[in-house]
Amino acid sequence: MYDHVAAPGPQTRLDPAVEYTLARSGAFLRLVVAIYATLALMSVLLEPVRALLPAGPLFLREYPVASGIPLALLAWGALLAGDTARSTARVPWRSLGAVVAIVVAGFGVYLATVYAFRFPDLWPGDPDTTLPALWVALMFVILGISLLLSVSRIESRLIIGQVGALVVFSANAVIFLGYIYGDVSVGRLFRPPEITFQAALISLLIAVGVLLIRPGNGLLATASSPGAGGRMLRRFGPVVLLLPALLLFFVEALPTTERIDALALVVVALGVFLLALLAAIVRVIDETKLEASTAAAQAERAKIGLEQEAPVVRSLADALHIVDLPDSTNLDVATRFRPGLGSVAGDASSIRSLPGGSVAVVLVDMTGHGAEPAIRAIRVRDVLVHSMALGRTPAEALSTVGWYAPSEVLASAIVALVDPVSGSVSAASAGHPPMIYVSNQQTELIGSTGPLLFLDPNAEYGEVRFELERGESLIIVSDGVADVQRLRNGRPETEELADAMLGEAGVASRTAELAIGFAASEPTDDQSVLVLRRVL
Repeated sequence: MYDHVAAPGPQTRLDPAVEYTLARSGAFLRLVVAIYATLALMSVLLEPVRALLPAGPLFLREYPVASGIPLALLAWGALLAGDTARSTARVPWRSLGAVVAIVVAGFGVYLATVYAFRFPDLWPGDPDTTLPALWVALMFVILGISLLLSVSRIESRLIIGQVGALVVFSANAVIFLGYIYGDVSVGRLFRPPEITFQAALISLLIAVGVLLIRPGNGLLATASSPGAGGRMLRRFGPVVLLLPALLLFFVEALPTTERIDALALVVVALGVFLLALLAAIVRVIDETKLEASTAAAQAERAKIGLEQEAPVVRSLADALHIVDLPDSTNLDVATRFRPGLGSVAGDASSIRSLPGGSVAVVLVDMTGHGAEPAIRAIRVRDVLVHSMALGRTPAEALSTVGWYAPSEVLASAIVALVDPVSGSVSAASAGHPPMIYVSNQQTELIGSTGPLLFLDPNAEYGEVRFELERGESLIIVSDGVADVQRLRNGRPETEELADAMLGEAGVASRTAELAIGFAASEPTDDQSVLVLRRVL
Protein backbone atom coordinates (compact mmCIF):
# COMPACT_ATOMS: atom_id res chain seq x y z
CA MET A 1 0.00 0.00 0.00
CA TYR A 2 1.70 3.23 -1.06
CA ASP A 3 1.02 6.75 -2.30
CA HIS A 4 3.71 8.30 -4.51
CA VAL A 5 3.11 11.66 -6.23
CA ALA A 6 4.81 14.96 -6.97
CA ALA A 7 3.68 17.79 -4.70
CA PRO A 8 3.94 21.21 -6.35
CA GLY A 9 0.77 22.57 -4.70
CA PRO A 10 0.69 26.07 -3.17
CA GLN A 11 1.48 26.47 0.49
CA THR A 12 1.05 29.63 2.57
CA ARG A 13 4.46 31.29 2.79
CA LEU A 14 5.21 33.96 5.37
CA ASP A 15 7.96 36.49 5.55
CA PRO A 16 10.45 34.69 7.88
CA ALA A 17 11.79 37.96 9.26
CA VAL A 18 8.32 39.23 10.21
CA GLU A 19 7.30 35.89 11.71
CA TYR A 20 10.51 35.62 13.74
CA THR A 21 10.17 39.21 15.01
CA LEU A 22 6.55 38.65 16.08
CA ALA A 23 7.37 35.34 17.77
CA ARG A 24 10.33 36.76 19.72
CA SER A 25 8.34 39.88 20.66
CA GLY A 26 5.51 37.69 21.94
CA ALA A 27 7.88 35.55 24.01
CA PHE A 28 9.48 38.65 25.58
CA LEU A 29 6.06 40.21 26.27
CA ARG A 30 4.78 37.06 27.98
CA LEU A 31 7.84 37.02 30.24
CA VAL A 32 7.39 40.70 31.13
CA VAL A 33 3.67 40.21 31.84
CA ALA A 34 4.34 37.19 34.06
CA ILE A 35 6.82 39.23 36.14
CA TYR A 36 4.53 42.27 36.26
CA ALA A 37 1.49 40.17 37.28
CA THR A 38 3.54 38.65 40.11
CA LEU A 39 4.63 42.10 41.29
CA ALA A 40 1.03 43.35 41.13
CA LEU A 41 -0.05 40.44 43.32
CA MET A 42 2.78 41.15 45.78
CA SER A 43 1.78 44.82 45.87
CA VAL A 44 -1.50 43.90 47.58
CA LEU A 45 0.47 42.78 50.64
CA LEU A 46 3.72 44.78 50.42
CA GLU A 47 3.58 48.57 50.41
CA PRO A 48 7.13 49.02 48.94
CA VAL A 49 6.15 46.93 45.91
CA ARG A 50 2.89 48.86 45.52
CA ALA A 51 4.83 52.09 45.22
CA LEU A 52 6.76 50.72 42.23
CA LEU A 53 3.66 50.03 40.12
CA PRO A 54 1.45 52.59 38.34
CA ALA A 55 -1.88 53.24 40.06
CA GLY A 56 -3.61 54.54 36.94
CA PRO A 57 -5.12 57.94 36.19
CA LEU A 58 -8.37 57.12 38.04
CA PHE A 59 -8.44 55.16 41.31
CA LEU A 60 -11.64 53.13 41.70
CA ARG A 61 -10.81 50.35 44.19
CA GLU A 62 -8.00 48.24 45.59
CA TYR A 63 -6.62 45.39 43.42
CA PRO A 64 -8.39 42.24 44.77
CA VAL A 65 -6.31 39.19 45.59
CA ALA A 66 -9.01 37.11 43.86
CA SER A 67 -8.06 38.92 40.64
CA GLY A 68 -4.32 38.97 41.25
CA ILE A 69 -3.79 35.24 41.78
CA PRO A 70 -5.67 34.02 38.65
CA LEU A 71 -4.11 36.73 36.45
CA ALA A 72 -0.62 35.84 37.70
CA LEU A 73 -1.32 32.14 37.08
CA LEU A 74 -2.69 32.93 33.63
CA ALA A 75 0.37 35.05 32.76
CA TRP A 76 2.75 32.26 33.79
CA GLY A 77 0.54 29.71 32.02
CA ALA A 78 0.80 31.68 28.79
CA LEU A 79 4.58 31.83 29.21
CA LEU A 80 4.85 28.06 29.78
CA ALA A 81 2.41 27.06 27.04
CA GLY A 82 3.75 29.45 24.42
CA ASP A 83 7.51 29.45 24.90
CA THR A 84 8.67 25.91 25.69
CA ALA A 85 10.75 23.94 23.24
CA ARG A 86 9.36 20.42 22.83
CA SER A 87 6.18 18.61 23.84
CA THR A 88 8.34 15.52 24.28
CA ALA A 89 10.65 17.20 26.81
CA ARG A 90 11.16 15.59 30.19
CA VAL A 91 9.07 18.30 31.89
CA PRO A 92 5.74 18.83 30.00
CA TRP A 93 5.68 22.63 30.30
CA ARG A 94 3.03 23.07 27.63
CA SER A 95 0.75 20.63 29.40
CA LEU A 96 1.33 22.46 32.68
CA GLY A 97 0.42 25.76 31.01
CA ALA A 98 -2.74 24.17 29.63
CA VAL A 99 -3.72 22.91 33.09
CA VAL A 100 -3.25 26.42 34.51
CA ALA A 101 -5.49 27.82 31.75
CA ILE A 102 -8.22 25.28 32.56
CA VAL A 103 -8.05 26.10 36.29
CA VAL A 104 -8.32 29.85 35.68
CA ALA A 105 -11.20 29.38 33.20
CA GLY A 106 -12.98 27.22 35.79
CA PHE A 107 -12.52 29.92 38.43
CA GLY A 108 -14.00 32.43 35.97
CA VAL A 109 -17.05 30.21 35.55
CA TYR A 110 -17.41 30.10 39.35
CA LEU A 111 -17.25 33.91 39.58
CA ALA A 112 -19.84 34.24 36.81
CA THR A 113 -22.06 31.87 38.79
CA VAL A 114 -21.61 34.08 41.87
CA TYR A 115 -22.89 37.05 39.89
CA ALA A 116 -25.73 35.05 38.35
CA PHE A 117 -27.04 33.76 41.71
CA ARG A 118 -26.38 36.80 43.95
CA PHE A 119 -22.87 36.88 45.33
CA PRO A 120 -23.68 37.37 49.09
CA ASP A 121 -24.75 33.73 49.23
CA LEU A 122 -21.80 32.23 47.36
CA TRP A 123 -18.88 34.62 47.93
CA PRO A 124 -17.09 34.17 51.27
CA GLY A 125 -15.64 37.69 51.51
CA ASP A 126 -16.80 41.29 51.26
CA PRO A 127 -17.94 41.73 47.63
CA ASP A 128 -17.16 45.44 47.62
CA THR A 129 -13.46 44.90 48.34
CA THR A 130 -12.57 41.28 47.50
CA LEU A 131 -14.82 40.24 44.61
CA PRO A 132 -13.37 40.68 41.09
CA ALA A 133 -15.48 42.58 38.59
CA LEU A 134 -17.89 40.67 36.36
CA TRP A 135 -15.83 41.48 33.25
CA VAL A 136 -12.72 40.13 34.98
CA ALA A 137 -14.57 36.84 35.58
CA LEU A 138 -15.54 36.70 31.91
CA MET A 139 -11.93 37.49 30.93
CA PHE A 140 -10.73 34.52 32.99
CA VAL A 141 -13.02 32.26 30.96
CA ILE A 142 -12.22 33.81 27.57
CA LEU A 143 -8.45 34.05 28.08
CA GLY A 144 -8.24 30.55 29.59
CA ILE A 145 -10.05 29.01 26.63
CA SER A 146 -8.14 31.23 24.15
CA LEU A 147 -4.81 30.10 25.61
CA LEU A 148 -5.79 26.43 25.25
CA LEU A 149 -6.86 26.91 21.63
CA SER A 150 -3.95 29.17 20.64
CA VAL A 151 -1.38 26.39 21.15
CA SER A 152 -3.39 24.00 18.94
CA ARG A 153 -2.10 22.99 15.51
CA ILE A 154 -5.68 22.79 14.18
CA GLU A 155 -6.31 25.97 12.21
CA SER A 156 -9.98 26.41 13.17
CA ARG A 157 -9.23 26.11 16.91
CA LEU A 158 -6.30 28.50 16.62
CA ILE A 159 -8.47 31.13 14.91
CA ILE A 160 -11.14 30.87 17.63
CA GLY A 161 -8.46 31.33 20.29
CA GLN A 162 -7.02 34.37 18.55
CA VAL A 163 -10.49 35.93 18.16
CA GLY A 164 -11.09 35.47 21.91
CA ALA A 165 -7.80 37.17 22.75
CA LEU A 166 -8.66 39.98 20.33
CA VAL A 167 -12.03 40.54 22.04
CA VAL A 168 -10.33 40.80 25.45
CA PHE A 169 -7.74 43.19 24.03
CA SER A 170 -10.35 45.48 22.46
CA ALA A 171 -12.61 45.57 25.52
CA ASN A 172 -9.71 46.40 27.84
CA ALA A 173 -8.61 49.12 25.47
CA VAL A 174 -12.04 50.71 26.04
CA ILE A 175 -11.64 50.31 29.81
CA PHE A 176 -8.37 52.24 29.57
CA LEU A 177 -10.22 55.00 27.78
CA GLY A 178 -12.64 55.06 30.68
CA TYR A 179 -9.75 55.63 33.06
CA ILE A 180 -8.39 58.38 30.85
CA TYR A 181 -11.79 60.08 30.52
CA GLY A 182 -12.53 59.62 34.22
CA ASP A 183 -15.83 57.82 33.55
CA VAL A 184 -16.55 55.22 36.23
CA SER A 185 -19.23 53.42 34.20
CA VAL A 186 -16.67 52.24 31.63
CA GLY A 187 -14.63 50.67 34.41
CA ARG A 188 -17.78 48.93 35.64
CA LEU A 189 -19.22 47.53 32.39
CA PHE A 190 -22.88 47.09 33.52
CA ARG A 191 -22.34 45.57 36.98
CA PRO A 192 -20.38 46.84 40.00
CA PRO A 193 -17.72 46.54 41.33
CA GLU A 194 -15.38 48.40 38.99
CA ILE A 195 -12.43 46.84 37.18
CA THR A 196 -9.12 47.87 38.73
CA PHE A 197 -6.41 49.48 36.66
CA GLN A 198 -3.98 46.62 37.33
CA ALA A 199 -6.48 43.93 36.28
CA ALA A 200 -7.28 45.77 33.04
CA LEU A 201 -3.61 46.35 32.21
CA ILE A 202 -2.46 42.79 32.93
CA SER A 203 -5.33 41.12 31.06
CA LEU A 204 -4.75 43.39 28.05
CA LEU A 205 -1.07 42.43 27.91
CA ILE A 206 -1.87 38.72 28.37
CA ALA A 207 -4.29 38.97 25.43
CA VAL A 208 -1.54 40.39 23.22
CA GLY A 209 0.85 37.64 24.37
CA VAL A 210 -1.71 34.94 23.52
CA LEU A 211 -2.23 36.49 20.07
CA LEU A 212 1.51 36.19 19.41
CA ILE A 213 1.93 32.53 20.47
CA ARG A 214 1.63 31.36 16.82
CA PRO A 215 2.12 34.48 14.68
CA GLY A 216 2.62 32.44 11.53
CA ASN A 217 -0.80 30.75 11.70
CA GLY A 218 -4.47 31.63 11.93
CA LEU A 219 -5.53 35.26 11.71
CA LEU A 220 -1.95 36.50 12.09
CA ALA A 221 -0.73 34.44 9.13
CA THR A 222 -2.21 37.04 6.81
CA ALA A 223 -0.86 39.90 8.93
CA SER A 224 2.72 38.58 8.67
CA SER A 225 2.45 37.65 4.99
CA PRO A 226 4.70 39.56 2.55
CA GLY A 227 1.86 39.70 0.01
CA ALA A 228 -0.47 42.57 -0.84
CA GLY A 229 -3.09 41.37 1.66
CA GLY A 230 -0.57 41.26 4.49
CA ARG A 231 0.64 44.78 3.71
CA MET A 232 -2.96 46.04 3.60
CA LEU A 233 -3.82 44.45 6.96
CA ARG A 234 -0.69 45.84 8.63
CA ARG A 235 -1.59 49.35 7.41
CA PHE A 236 -5.33 49.41 8.07
CA GLY A 237 -5.60 46.96 10.99
CA PRO A 238 -4.40 49.47 13.63
CA VAL A 239 -6.89 52.01 12.29
CA VAL A 240 -9.74 49.53 12.73
CA LEU A 241 -8.60 48.65 16.26
CA LEU A 242 -8.44 52.34 17.21
CA LEU A 243 -11.98 52.93 15.92
CA PRO A 244 -13.52 52.35 19.41
CA ALA A 245 -11.32 55.09 20.85
CA LEU A 246 -12.26 57.51 18.09
CA LEU A 247 -15.98 56.79 18.48
CA LEU A 248 -15.84 57.21 22.26
CA PHE A 249 -14.08 60.53 21.77
CA PHE A 250 -17.14 61.82 19.95
CA VAL A 251 -19.61 60.01 22.22
CA GLU A 252 -18.13 61.80 25.24
CA ALA A 253 -19.27 65.14 23.80
CA LEU A 254 -22.90 63.99 23.55
CA PRO A 255 -25.32 65.19 26.25
CA THR A 256 -26.32 61.63 27.32
CA THR A 257 -23.41 59.57 28.56
CA GLU A 258 -25.02 57.81 31.54
CA ARG A 259 -24.64 54.42 29.82
CA ILE A 260 -21.26 54.93 28.17
CA ASP A 261 -20.47 51.34 29.13
CA ALA A 262 -23.12 50.12 26.70
CA LEU A 263 -21.80 52.42 24.00
CA ALA A 264 -18.27 51.17 24.72
CA LEU A 265 -19.29 47.56 24.14
CA VAL A 266 -21.07 48.52 20.92
CA VAL A 267 -17.99 50.17 19.47
CA VAL A 268 -15.78 47.27 20.61
CA ALA A 269 -18.02 44.84 18.78
CA LEU A 270 -17.97 47.09 15.72
CA GLY A 271 -14.17 47.30 15.78
CA VAL A 272 -13.77 43.51 16.07
CA PHE A 273 -16.30 42.95 13.28
CA LEU A 274 -14.56 45.40 10.94
CA LEU A 275 -11.17 43.87 11.70
CA ALA A 276 -12.49 40.36 10.99
CA LEU A 277 -14.03 41.60 7.75
CA LEU A 278 -10.79 43.27 6.72
CA ALA A 279 -8.81 40.10 7.57
CA ALA A 280 -11.15 37.98 5.44
CA ILE A 281 -10.83 40.35 2.46
CA VAL A 282 -7.05 40.60 2.56
CA ARG A 283 -6.72 36.82 3.08
CA VAL A 284 -8.51 36.29 -0.24
CA ILE A 285 -6.21 38.85 -1.87
CA ASP A 286 -3.14 37.11 -0.44
CA GLU A 287 -4.27 33.63 -1.46
CA THR A 288 -5.02 34.81 -4.99
CA LYS A 289 -1.60 36.39 -5.32
CA LEU A 290 0.05 33.31 -3.80
CA GLU A 291 -1.68 31.02 -6.28
CA ALA A 292 -0.62 33.26 -9.15
CA SER A 293 3.00 33.37 -7.97
CA THR A 294 3.01 29.60 -7.44
CA ALA A 295 1.69 29.05 -10.95
CA ALA A 296 4.37 31.36 -12.31
CA ALA A 297 7.06 29.49 -10.36
CA GLN A 298 5.80 26.17 -11.68
CA ALA A 299 5.88 27.52 -15.22
CA GLU A 300 9.45 28.73 -14.68
CA ARG A 301 10.50 25.32 -13.34
CA ALA A 302 8.92 23.68 -16.37
CA LYS A 303 10.84 26.04 -18.67
CA ILE A 304 14.13 25.25 -16.94
CA GLY A 305 13.35 21.55 -17.19
CA LEU A 306 12.87 21.79 -20.94
CA GLU A 307 16.21 23.54 -21.28
CA GLN A 308 18.01 20.74 -19.45
CA GLU A 309 19.32 17.64 -21.10
CA ALA A 310 16.04 16.93 -22.95
CA PRO A 311 16.58 13.27 -23.96
CA VAL A 312 17.19 12.09 -20.38
CA VAL A 313 14.99 14.40 -18.35
CA ARG A 314 11.85 12.27 -18.42
CA SER A 315 13.60 8.99 -17.73
CA LEU A 316 15.65 10.54 -14.92
CA ALA A 317 12.59 12.09 -13.28
CA ASP A 318 10.83 8.71 -13.31
CA ALA A 319 13.90 6.92 -11.94
CA LEU A 320 14.68 9.29 -9.05
CA HIS A 321 11.99 8.04 -6.68
CA ILE A 322 11.00 4.37 -6.72
CA VAL A 323 8.46 2.51 -4.59
CA ASP A 324 8.29 -1.23 -5.24
CA LEU A 325 6.37 -3.10 -2.56
CA PRO A 326 3.89 -5.99 -2.70
CA ASP A 327 0.29 -5.24 -1.73
CA SER A 328 0.50 -7.72 1.14
CA THR A 329 3.07 -5.71 3.11
CA ASN A 330 2.18 -4.44 6.59
CA LEU A 331 3.46 -0.97 5.71
CA ASP A 332 1.53 2.07 4.50
CA VAL A 333 4.03 4.08 2.42
CA ALA A 334 3.84 7.54 0.88
CA THR A 335 6.45 9.77 -0.79
CA ARG A 336 6.42 13.40 -1.89
CA PHE A 337 9.08 15.26 -3.84
CA ARG A 338 9.56 18.74 -5.25
CA PRO A 339 12.70 19.68 -7.26
CA GLY A 340 14.48 22.90 -6.43
CA LEU A 341 15.20 23.75 -10.07
CA GLY A 342 13.78 22.27 -13.23
CA SER A 343 12.29 18.79 -13.39
CA VAL A 344 15.15 16.63 -12.07
CA ALA A 345 16.81 16.83 -8.70
CA GLY A 346 19.81 15.70 -6.72
CA ASP A 347 17.55 13.69 -4.38
CA ALA A 348 16.96 9.99 -5.10
CA SER A 349 14.96 7.55 -3.01
CA SER A 350 13.91 3.92 -3.04
CA ILE A 351 11.53 1.85 -0.95
CA ARG A 352 11.52 -1.76 -2.10
CA SER A 353 11.24 -5.31 -0.88
CA LEU A 354 14.38 -7.41 -0.56
CA PRO A 355 14.80 -11.18 -0.73
CA GLY A 356 13.62 -12.56 2.59
CA GLY A 357 10.78 -10.03 3.01
CA SER A 358 12.63 -7.09 4.52
CA VAL A 359 12.08 -3.59 3.11
CA ALA A 360 15.02 -1.36 2.13
CA VAL A 361 14.51 2.39 2.57
CA VAL A 362 17.11 4.73 1.05
CA LEU A 363 17.19 8.51 0.56
CA VAL A 364 20.27 10.15 -1.02
CA ASP A 365 20.70 13.93 -1.23
CA MET A 366 23.44 14.84 -3.72
CA THR A 367 24.83 18.36 -4.05
CA GLY A 368 23.79 20.21 -7.19
CA HIS A 369 20.82 20.26 -9.58
CA GLY A 370 20.17 18.89 -13.03
CA ALA A 371 20.93 15.71 -14.90
CA GLU A 372 24.48 15.02 -13.66
CA PRO A 373 23.72 15.16 -9.90
CA ALA A 374 20.56 13.14 -10.54
CA ILE A 375 22.56 10.36 -12.23
CA ARG A 376 25.06 10.33 -9.37
CA ALA A 377 22.27 10.18 -6.78
CA ILE A 378 20.63 7.26 -8.59
CA ARG A 379 23.93 5.37 -8.77
CA VAL A 380 24.63 5.83 -5.06
CA ARG A 381 21.06 4.88 -4.14
CA ASP A 382 21.22 1.68 -6.19
CA VAL A 383 24.58 0.70 -4.69
CA LEU A 384 23.09 1.07 -1.20
CA VAL A 385 19.99 -0.97 -2.07
CA HIS A 386 22.03 -3.73 -3.71
CA SER A 387 24.40 -3.87 -0.74
CA MET A 388 21.51 -4.58 1.61
CA ALA A 389 20.07 -7.11 -0.85
CA LEU A 390 23.40 -8.97 -0.49
CA GLY A 391 22.93 -9.12 3.28
CA ARG A 392 24.88 -6.08 4.48
CA THR A 393 23.57 -3.94 7.33
CA PRO A 394 22.69 -0.25 6.70
CA ALA A 395 25.98 0.88 8.29
CA GLU A 396 27.97 -1.55 6.13
CA ALA A 397 26.06 -0.42 3.04
CA LEU A 398 27.10 3.20 3.62
CA SER A 399 30.72 2.14 3.90
CA THR A 400 30.59 0.45 0.48
CA VAL A 401 30.11 3.74 -1.42
CA GLY A 402 33.32 5.30 -0.12
CA TRP A 403 35.15 4.25 -3.31
CA TYR A 404 32.96 6.59 -5.36
CA ALA A 405 34.44 9.91 -4.25
CA PRO A 406 34.63 12.72 -6.86
CA SER A 407 36.36 15.69 -5.31
CA GLU A 408 33.65 18.22 -6.13
CA VAL A 409 30.69 16.18 -4.84
CA LEU A 410 29.25 15.50 -1.37
CA ALA A 411 26.09 13.70 -0.39
CA SER A 412 24.03 12.86 2.66
CA ALA A 413 22.03 9.65 2.94
CA ILE A 414 19.74 7.65 5.18
CA VAL A 415 19.61 3.86 4.88
CA ALA A 416 17.12 1.76 6.81
CA LEU A 417 16.14 -1.90 6.87
CA VAL A 418 12.57 -2.56 8.04
CA ASP A 419 10.99 -5.89 8.96
CA PRO A 420 7.30 -5.38 8.09
CA VAL A 421 6.25 -8.36 10.23
CA SER A 422 7.97 -7.57 13.53
CA GLY A 423 8.34 -3.82 12.96
CA SER A 424 12.06 -3.85 13.81
CA VAL A 425 14.08 -1.09 12.16
CA SER A 426 17.85 -0.74 11.82
CA ALA A 427 19.09 2.51 10.30
CA ALA A 428 22.25 4.47 9.59
CA SER A 429 22.65 8.08 8.51
CA ALA A 430 25.50 9.82 6.71
CA GLY A 431 25.21 13.47 7.74
CA HIS A 432 21.51 13.56 6.87
CA PRO A 433 18.77 15.54 8.73
CA PRO A 434 17.30 13.50 11.58
CA MET A 435 14.59 10.93 10.97
CA ILE A 436 11.34 11.59 12.86
CA TYR A 437 9.69 8.79 14.80
CA VAL A 438 5.99 9.60 15.34
CA SER A 439 3.45 8.03 17.66
CA ASN A 440 0.20 9.38 19.06
CA GLN A 441 1.95 10.52 22.23
CA GLN A 442 5.35 11.80 21.15
CA THR A 443 7.84 12.52 18.43
CA GLU A 444 11.54 11.68 18.54
CA LEU A 445 14.43 12.85 16.37
CA ILE A 446 16.91 10.13 15.34
CA GLY A 447 20.11 11.85 14.29
CA SER A 448 23.11 11.12 12.08
CA THR A 449 25.40 8.17 12.81
CA GLY A 450 28.36 9.24 10.68
CA PRO A 451 29.86 11.87 8.34
CA LEU A 452 28.71 12.90 4.88
CA LEU A 453 29.45 10.52 2.06
CA PHE A 454 32.72 11.01 0.12
CA LEU A 455 34.38 13.07 2.87
CA ASP A 456 36.45 10.07 3.93
CA PRO A 457 36.60 6.85 1.84
CA ASN A 458 37.42 4.91 5.03
CA ALA A 459 34.63 6.40 7.16
CA GLU A 460 32.73 4.10 9.50
CA TYR A 461 29.08 4.50 10.44
CA GLY A 462 27.08 3.63 13.51
CA GLU A 463 23.62 2.12 13.52
CA VAL A 464 20.42 2.63 15.52
CA ARG A 465 17.75 0.00 16.13
CA PHE A 466 14.19 0.43 17.35
CA GLU A 467 10.70 -1.04 16.99
CA LEU A 468 7.95 0.48 14.84
CA GLU A 469 4.74 -0.44 16.64
CA ARG A 470 1.32 -0.69 15.01
CA GLY A 471 0.05 2.77 14.01
CA GLU A 472 3.46 4.43 14.43
CA SER A 473 5.27 6.22 11.61
CA LEU A 474 8.82 6.94 10.47
CA ILE A 475 9.34 10.17 8.50
CA ILE A 476 12.49 10.81 6.44
CA VAL A 477 13.05 14.20 4.78
CA SER A 478 15.82 15.88 2.80
CA ASP A 479 17.37 19.14 4.01
CA GLY A 480 15.23 21.07 1.51
CA VAL A 481 12.24 20.30 3.76
CA ALA A 482 13.86 20.82 7.17
CA ASP A 483 17.47 21.34 8.21
CA VAL A 484 19.17 21.50 11.59
CA GLN A 485 21.20 24.51 10.38
CA ARG A 486 18.16 26.66 9.54
CA LEU A 487 16.07 28.31 12.24
CA ARG A 488 12.32 28.84 12.41
CA ASN A 489 10.82 30.66 15.40
CA GLY A 490 14.33 30.62 16.89
CA ARG A 491 14.62 26.81 16.76
CA PRO A 492 16.11 24.31 14.29
CA GLU A 493 13.64 23.50 11.52
CA THR A 494 13.86 19.78 12.23
CA GLU A 495 12.55 20.36 15.77
CA GLU A 496 9.74 22.55 14.45
CA LEU A 497 8.82 19.86 11.92
CA ALA A 498 8.84 17.18 14.63
CA ASP A 499 6.46 19.31 16.72
CA ALA A 500 4.20 19.77 13.68
CA MET A 501 4.05 15.99 13.21
CA LEU A 502 3.02 15.31 16.83
CA GLY A 503 -0.21 13.31 16.84
CA GLU A 504 -0.14 12.83 13.04
CA ALA A 505 0.69 9.11 13.04
CA GLY A 506 -2.29 8.54 10.72
CA VAL A 507 -2.58 7.67 7.05
CA ALA A 508 0.85 7.92 5.43
CA SER A 509 -0.34 10.10 2.53
CA ARG A 510 -1.75 12.72 4.93
CA THR A 511 1.45 12.74 6.97
CA ALA A 512 3.51 13.16 3.77
CA GLU A 513 1.32 16.09 2.68
CA LEU A 514 1.77 17.78 6.06
CA ALA A 515 5.54 17.27 5.94
CA ILE A 516 5.99 18.63 2.39
CA GLY A 517 3.64 21.48 3.28
CA PHE A 518 6.02 22.45 6.09
CA ALA A 519 8.58 23.49 3.48
CA ALA A 520 8.48 26.48 1.13
CA SER A 521 6.29 25.97 -1.95
CA GLU A 522 8.92 27.72 -4.12
CA PRO A 523 12.03 25.78 -3.09
CA THR A 524 15.62 26.66 -3.83
CA ASP A 525 16.72 23.16 -2.76
CA ASP A 526 15.29 19.76 -3.63
CA GLN A 527 12.58 18.53 -1.26
CA SER A 528 11.84 14.87 -0.58
CA VAL A 529 9.60 13.19 2.02
CA LEU A 530 9.34 9.44 2.75
CA VAL A 531 6.73 8.16 5.23
CA LEU A 532 6.41 4.58 6.47
CA ARG A 533 3.54 3.67 8.78
CA ARG A 534 3.11 0.22 10.25
CA VAL A 535 -0.48 -0.89 9.68
CA LEU A 536 -0.56 -4.38 11.23
